[in-house]
Amino acid sequence: MASEETDSRRSEILRYLGCLGRPLPPGLEQQIDRCDAAVGRAARPRAVTRILPAEQAGCLQGDDLRRHLAGCGQVCLMAATLGAGVERLLMRAQVENMADALIMDACAAAQAEALCDQTEQQVRAGAEARGLWLTSRFSPGYGDWPLTCQGPLLRLLDAGRRIGLAVSGSGILIPRKSVTAVMGFSPVPTVPRGRCEGCSMRQNCQFFREGTRCDQ
Repeated sequence: MASEETDSRRSEILRYLGCLGRPLPPGLEQQIDRCDAAVGRAARPRAVTRILPAEQAGCLQGDDLRRHLAGCGQVCLMAATLGAGVERLLMRAQVENMADALIMDACAAAQAEALCDQTEQQVRAGAEARGLWLTSRFSPGYGDWPLTCQGPLLRLLDAGRRIGLAVSGSGILIPRKSVTAVMGFSPVPTVPRGRCEGCSMRQNCQFFREGTRCDQ
């Protein structure tokens, strides 16, 4: 992992594993490299976006999201997935080697985050070309934006047909290593805001317990 991009992903993987900034057990780096490569081979990363007026996106619910998108006349809906191959790889590893499964899960989470970052950068470049600023990503499950909005969001994106992304009855994305989010186009500069105080996952969040945030 020599490039800046892979070094950044290594840090993300270690963060998900709770090992960032700590001495690593012998052999863990090689195991991470092997697991990360296996996830990369299994992944078929795809993403889809759609820009539309904010009032036409009926799935945008909750006071936290309204504050996040305040002043934004347009929004960009986004969905990204690593594909079903990663799902199958993780399920197989859970049966064959639980240590690998835990590391592969962290590797997949880091790769999904990198895919979201790449997609966001493309949208941000388009916003800058129009003289607009883009807010940070906000996903269902943050604050009071309910997971039940996953289905309507996917339908607006036609994500099932375009990237093979579905949602369970409880709002869980299928395949699991997938992300949905919304970003707003603002006429004035936006300042990233911490989301921990209003996040519905706060009480069970490893990052919050360790004094960090999932968006750092």
